[in-house]
Amino acid sequence: MRQQRHMKRQSVNLITCIINASLLVSVHSFAGRGQSQISRRAFLQIPSASQGVSSSRRSLSQFAKAKSETESSKDITTDDFENSIQTELHIAASDDNGAESNNGHKLHNLRVPQIHLPPRFVPGMSHQQHGEIDESIHHNIHISESEEAQLHHNIHPHQQQLQHAKQSVSTILNNIMPSNPLVSATPEWKRLQKHAEYIKSTHLRDLLQDKERCDGMFAEYDGVYLDYARQRIDKETMKLLMDLAEKQNLKGKMDAMFNGDKINFTEERAVLHTACRASRDQKGTVFVDGMDVVEEVHEVLDQIKYFTEGVRSGRIRGYTGKRLRNIVSVGIGGSYLGPEFLHEVFKTEPEGINAALGYSLRFLANVDPVDVERTCADLDPEETLIVIVSKTFTTAETMLNARAMRQWLWDFMGNDKEVVEKHIVACASTSATENVKAFGIDTEKYFFRFWDWVGGRYSVCSAAGAVPISLLYGYDLFEKFLKGANSIDKHFVSAPFEKNIPVLMGLLGVWNMSFLNYNSRTCLPYAEALLKLPAHIQQLDMESNGKYM
Repeated sequence: MRQQRHMKRQSVNLITCIINASLLVSVHSFAGRGQSQISRRAFLQIPSASQGVSSSRRSLSQFAKAKSETESSKDITTDDFENSIQTELHIAASDDNGAESNNGHKLHNLRVPQIHLPPRFVPGMSHQQHGEIDESIHHNIHISESEEAQLHHNIHPHQQQLQHAKQSVSTILNNIMPSNPLVSATPEWKRLQKHAEYIKSTHLRDLLQDKERCDGMFAEYDGVYLDYARQRIDKETMKLLMDLAEKQNLKGKMDAMFNGDKINFTEERAVLHTACRASRDQKGTVFVDGMDVVEEVHEVLDQIKYFTEGVRSGRIRGYTGKRLRNIVSVGIGGSYLGPEFLHEVFKTEPEGINAALGYSLRFLANVDPVDVERTCADLDPEETLIVIVSKTFTTAETMLNARAMRQWLWDFMGNDKEVVEKHIVACASTSATENVKAFGIDTEKYFFRFWDWVGGRYSVCSAAGAVPISLLYGYDLFEKFLKGANSIDKHFVSAPFEKNIPVLMGLLGVWNMSFLNYNSRTCLPYAEALLKLPAHIQQLDMESNGKYM
């Protein structure tokens, strides 16, 4: 009996170590997240009976060593792994008061969060080794009939927890056992690796002597010109990169994104920032969970247009009846980097200069009180409108600044709920409606929604960018920006890869990082109006393709 308990604890620890190790890996994406790299490190701690989890963090090298000690193995299956997990959950669970185990130790409730992980979540471990671990788990689990009956008696109040845990395990297995091999294992990738050895032996100045090569390495669309002749590539490089894109079904993945498929598998969401700039005639073409997303987008845009034109015309005024001329946008990350970049562009355009006369726009992102003080300096609260941008309306930094700005308004105009209703508006996800209402904002008139399928880093085309930019420059100028973004979207989804600017830049990024081993890149805007572009692009790139530290 004592030996059996020891084996059970071992298998619980083994499972815990596997899941802990899974959180060490993030994916550097190309055409479906083919290229992996170590990223954000986190540990999922699962409590186990009496021993905690300290003994469960065993080195993965032990698993690798086990491979050399056995000659037979099998592929891990979803059913096998789920059954193993569920058995261990039975062992670890107890009633709400903490049931006594046979050895006198307390058994604590086991809560397994639902997590979604990218493919191949254990670095350096093959599917064969996963099979050996699974075999070991089953080998070490032996429960007598009396123990099993007692365990089922104890687990009865926790059936819902167990069902949730089983679903979590199923999701993990779906992501760690991809049906297709890693992109780095394909023949197309291997050919590029071999070709890179040749390119590394050449010099860029020699490549530039080839006039035919240089004349062919450009793409142009709607006023955007891409010259990539100064990349360390030749015609063969581009051919091999196109072969890789075809192998990875890049076109199919692009279409899936535009069609609203839930390609964000970690959050089970669609990725549809493109719908935020879709034209009205595209209504009825994209649906998510039965909702016509383009129609929904234009309902919000119409609401924003009506509101911002009302503020600029004087129809909508502040608590004391003064016109609202100062806009403070409160948000962090994508909630301000994109809008601030666009603000810097528009304020040097003749149309933007004229439209902004008599108005001001400031961004508050830092929780440092000095930033709050500098933002509010020389502003009249009676003429100030606060725009709070937070997808969940729970972001700690944003809400801290939001409360500071609300108090600033109350200090000057009194603690009246109408002060908030007339001077603060919200841009947030539809799922945050109750949080917005609890803050005191009028959700019927001054809540401008966007959706969970709009990533924060892409939100400049949503209400997050539309409200502050339209308040300062007018809705018509912002609408021109949306039309430009929609134009490049159409180019991206329809142009052949050889002349497709976004595809070419993406493939060159893969070439430089994965084959030439360039670990960094720089963005140098010569146009002063684009001075905020690098910060915006940095977030887009790192949050999309992974961060390495």
